[in-house]
Amino acid sequence: MRFLEGNRGLASSSDMSANGPCWVALLVVAFSTATVRAEEAAAEAEALRKTEVEQMKQILDDATIETGGDKPEPLTRSEHPILRYTNPVTSAFGHGALFLILQGKRPVAAAGMSSRENGFYWELSSLTQKPLKVTRNGKAVWSPSSSAWMPRPVPDAPIPAESPAARLTQMRAIARQFSVTEERRNQWQEGRLLTQPLHRWEDEKAGAFDGALFAYAETTDPELLLLLEVRKDAADGKAAWVFTLARMTASPVKVSFKEKEIWTVDGYWRGPRTPQDPYVEQLLGKFEAK
Repeated sequence: MRFLEGNRGLASSSDMSANGPCWVALLVVAFSTATVRAEEAAAEAEALRKTEVEQMKQILDDATIETGGDKPEPLTRSEHPILRYTNPVTSAFGHGALFLILQGKRPVAAAGMSSRENGFYWELSSLTQKPLKVTRNGKAVWSPSSSAWMPRPVPDAPIPAESPAARLTQMRAIARQFSVTEERRNQWQEGRLLTQPLHRWEDEKAGAFDGALFAYAETTDPELLLLLEVRKDAADGKAAWVFTLARMTASPVKVSFKEKEIWTVDGYWRGPRTPQDPYVEQLLGKFEAK
């Protein structure tokens, strides 16, 4: 092996061997410097994302989120995002956070906040049969009458187990029976089930004796939410599994259960859009890191 050293000509491998410790030291220093710089860049990126998450929280807190109807009740957001995500397939720079809007312990809506090249967006999707209302800057920006998919019994579901741990095993098995495909970049692709529930709750006052929220994602970006709950049948009082679906993408989506298609939704930006839709996507503007 021979190396060019400027005008001094060529240095032989024996020269390298004689000065081996010096070369090793230089390589160690270079590697250490590169590692430190990479760590500093990662720390700066994480600090920026934390700042943006705080801004996302502030956006939600500045909005008025409540139930609809004649006697509106204020709703709360989850204290922290239940999921922080990136989607390098769609954008090398985009990232976001998913919050829940809660009535008691039960989620009634999901709020996906994302930072993209052209600004901050939010995606709001209803998870309840009840009307909701979101007001921002004195203007009603979202007022769905109900979720797009009303709660329905899970077909051929097992009897809910006695223990929470056993019910979680059942929930994961049920979630795997659903499949989600989404039209992205002119082709249909399957969403990946995140097997760890994003949120788990028990709210007997709301009629839910156990519940969990699952997501189907592109990378870690949630595209569809599956809400599973144990509820008692009004007729016989027996506990049974019910499910609700909610889109978290503007792209067309198809949902199947045991390989049978049960729900399709068209692209959000393809058709007419109103604040009454159960799902909305809106550009909020640009936000600078403080």
